[in-house]
Amino acid sequence: MDEKALPKDTVSESAKEIRLKGVTICPGIGIGHIRILDREIYISRKRITSDQVESEQQRYSEAVKTVSDHLYEHIKEAHAGSSLSASLILKNHEAMLTDGQFHDAVRSRISAEYKNAAWAIEVEAQQIITGLEASRSPYLKSRAEDIRDLVESIVDALSSRPETYKKVLPQRRESEVLISGNLFPSSVMEARRFRSVAFVTESAVLSSHAAILLKGFGIPAIGGVKGLRESAVDGDRVIVDAINSVVIIRPKPETVQEYITLKRELETPEALPLSPPIGSRTKDGVDVRLMANINNPDQIQLVLRNRLEGVGLFRTEFFVLETESFPTEKEQYDIYHRVFTAAGGRRVVIRTFDIGGDKEIVDFRYCTGQNPALGVRGVRRHFLHRPEELRAQLRAILRAAVGFPVGILLPMITTVDDIREVKRLFQNVKEELHARNDTFSADVQLGAMIEVPAAAISISDILAEVDFVNVGTNDLLQYFVAADRDNEAVLKYEDFESRAFLWLLQFIIERTAESGKEKDVTICGEIASHPQLVPLLLGLGYRSLSITPTAAQSVRDAIANTDLHASSSDRVVG
Repeated sequence: MDEKALPKDTVSESAKEIRLKGVTICPGIGIGHIRILDREIYISRKRITSDQVESEQQRYSEAVKTVSDHLYEHIKEAHAGSSLSASLILKNHEAMLTDGQFHDAVRSRISAEYKNAAWAIEVEAQQIITGLEASRSPYLKSRAEDIRDLVESIVDALSSRPETYKKVLPQRRESEVLISGNLFPSSVMEARRFRSVAFVTESAVLSSHAAILLKGFGIPAIGGVKGLRESAVDGDRVIVDAINSVVIIRPKPETVQEYITLKRELETPEALPLSPPIGSRTKDGVDVRLMANINNPDQIQLVLRNRLEGVGLFRTEFFVLETESFPTEKEQYDIYHRVFTAAGGRRVVIRTFDIGGDKEIVDFRYCTGQNPALGVRGVRRHFLHRPEELRAQLRAILRAAVGFPVGILLPMITTVDDIREVKRLFQNVKEELHARNDTFSADVQLGAMIEVPAAAISISDILAEVDFVNVGTNDLLQYFVAADRDNEAVLKYEDFESRAFLWLLQFIIERTAESGKEKDVTICGEIASHPQLVPLLLGLGYRSLSITPTAAQSVRDAIANTDLHASSSDRVVG
């Protein structure tokens, strides 16, 4: 990044430089200016007299009308570049602006509590925000930001004349670094849509789907940064050093120049290797297959650049989350065919849409109960609500897979009956394609995600029904220890190295070995991307890992430094 491209600081150059430590989520360096999500809005709180009530209510009504009149301009300025449709964003904001019950409640607060309009809307909105943030649903939690956006717009309108309001419409800055107290997929999607140069959060739930998204998108990111919200000010210059896990707020000019130079060195383009994948082998000569987890079609280039052996997990739901809509069968065919072709003969495993839990999207939500993580997600959603959605995806994959090595992975498998139901549907889809005279691959393999303890215990029966399995350690651990992976209060229970969890992983690989199918088992959870944990997995007996592409070299080094003769699975667990 060129220093000239950076906007001038909004704070004094002499302001004290602040350095905060955290934990790297995705390595890299981002230099820019802070934009705070879930921000606190400054409110002028004043008591009014009884004879001012009517005029204050009128002032509020006029402010709401002003915001409504300029709503399209606000969306254009504040949400420019969003891959969400303008109509969807407008729909959300219009619904709030036309909520008569909410506005009546604000006016009642003005008359009953003698609060000025800005104070009244703050109190009323905070009640809604508190309820949303207390929800178990990350989708509802993320809607709190929409409420804050609306409140800020109305407060701005209250302090401006209608003819000057347009001047205070929020402008999106270049080179933004998003800062949030939370780590929601919706926040990461916003960073992706606006091409944010980095993302920083106080949240320490670093195995969440949002963290996985950040890695997949390659957005430099740091989590677990204590004191972040107290130190950060909207508009401040900031450096996110996700190599050394440091956030530098209001850096000195010489610090900025130092990091501009370092960033330029790190971003020197690499020649795309045309040679075959690099094999991985332990110190004592045991081969280990190393593949990639990807979230969108463009990341196939990371697979090639890091010379991995294939795609062990293509999380298709993330390109749905990115656009907040499901692609048609034709659109999916084009995506999958492009990935298969680019893979150059490498095997690609596509997971069917795993929507639900913390991966909800607007207009596609269903009643998932009090705990969405234990409700309707993965194949359950397809069985209960969207069988045609799964049929369309299967048709697209089968058609695109002609001539390529491809696997289809089923998420949230709990029982053998789940697999048998999908296999019946799978067979129906093949018959349908045959009836349509469509060309399709008859060699696509079918696999199951092992992320539910019941499936892990039934691994022998499940392997009898499918061609391969992927062990999703992130969800498997949260269900095994009954600790929500997105809840920091129970984070201490999510220990990949606990004896009980290692026993479960060993149980899985031992049962598969008894069936002679240990080569058909891949670890695809985040545990496989942690170099310090790789020797544990190898010691248990796993020989196939699917990792974050950017972790390829560090994982290869960990494999090469592991001597399996010097350790045994008995010692790992026992």
